[in-house]
Amino acid sequence: MTGRILAILALLLAAALGLGFYAWHLQHKVTTEEQRLATQQQLAAAPANGPATTITLFLASDASASLYRKQISVPLPAERSEQARAVLRALLGTYLQPGSRHTIGAGSDVRDVYLLSDGSVVVDTNAAFAEAHPSGVLAEELTIASMIATLNANDAKIGRVKIIVNGAERETLAGHADLHRFYEAANIGQLAKEMQ
Repeated sequence: MTGRILAILALLLAAALGLGFYAWHLQHKVTTEEQRLATQQQLAAAPANGPATTITLFLASDASASLYRKQISVPLPAERSEQARAVLRALLGTYLQPGSRHTIGAGSDVRDVYLLSDGSVVVDTNAAFAEAHPSGVLAEELTIASMIATLNANDAKIGRVKIIVNGAERETLAGHADLHRFYEAANIGQLAKEMQ
């Protein structure tokens, strides 16, 4: 009788392990699919009007904890704040592609960009940008530095940048990087140039 109970327990344990692995596999598959769909949405939402223009992206690399420069061509609208939004959407779209050197949350997007008369910019992101962003000081700071350096590289008039989420201030990006303050583009731009 004891042997039969042990066999049943072993069978139940094997079934539980099998179900756990299957659940992990399904979660991984869902995450991959969400990233693929987010990338497609990002590319589909890119502005179709305006001439193709070469822009500079400062992309983050998690492995080297640095930014690197990449130039791509995207259609840009005529209005300056829409140009800034298109540039940031191109940046986030690059991060959402498979094989990216830096991870952001699936579905991350820029809702709007507000240009202020003093050279400051407020970037309004969607909830997925903050809620699905990987937590960690380095990951969060690299994302912010990448966005600010990219904005400044494509519009030298941008001097300060603040990031908000769904139209509201948020304390941190994903628990670490401060979103209450404006970041000085000159400081980050200089750092990005040194990293090249």
